[in-house]
Amino acid sequence: MTEDLTDIPEAKSLVDTIKRSIRTSDNIGIDRCIQCGVCTSSCPATRFTDYNPREVVKRVIENDHSIIKDDIIWSCFYCYSCNMRCPRNNSPSQVVQVLKQLAIKDSIGLDKIEVLFEYADTFAEQGISKIPDPYVDQMEEDFGKFWLEFRDNLDSMRRNLGLGDIGVKDGGRNEIHQILEGVRFYDRLEKLKRDADKMSSQKDRK
Repeated sequence: MTEDLTDIPEAKSLVDTIKRSIRTSDNIGIDRCIQCGVCTSSCPATRFTDYNPREVVKRVIENDHSIIKDDIIWSCFYCYSCNMRCPRNNSPSQVVQVLKQLAIKDSIGLDKIEVLFEYADTFAEQGISKIPDPYVDQMEEDFGKFWLEFRDNLDSMRRNLGLGDIGVKDGGRNEIHQILEGVRFYDRLEKLKRDADKMSSQKDRK
């Protein structure tokens, strides 16, 4: 049996799993959902994808475990618009966070997060985030040349504003490293990389 490095509690149903997760609020109203659809009407992702937070919550309440394998859960990007509008204090965005962890635990959706390994590596090494290279071209397309010029001249702009260089000092890096070590960030990242490589190898053999 492989070691479980996720934070998924043992529970008898998806609702109980979500309510007991450290990723959700203590007063999350998932079992008070009235399926009013306000979450869906306020969700930016529904305008561009098949994602439907009301439907996701419905399937969770029905204990439909197939939702864990459904690609639609990866369309949520945690803007919390659904949470702010919900009359029952439910948070589909938090629900999806737990569903994604359940998927990752079963090695589902690793291709969705593989691009973020570069972000995790940079944060672990330098204590700051970095836009993964595959996203750079997309951001130029979305935001135009202004964004590219801003990125290329960021260091000089910061110096002109007296902000200094980007980065975390050595002392800060050591503190960040200790925190990440304490929460087993490195162990989990390495496991995810191994699982992703294994999945890629299996696909290549097919």
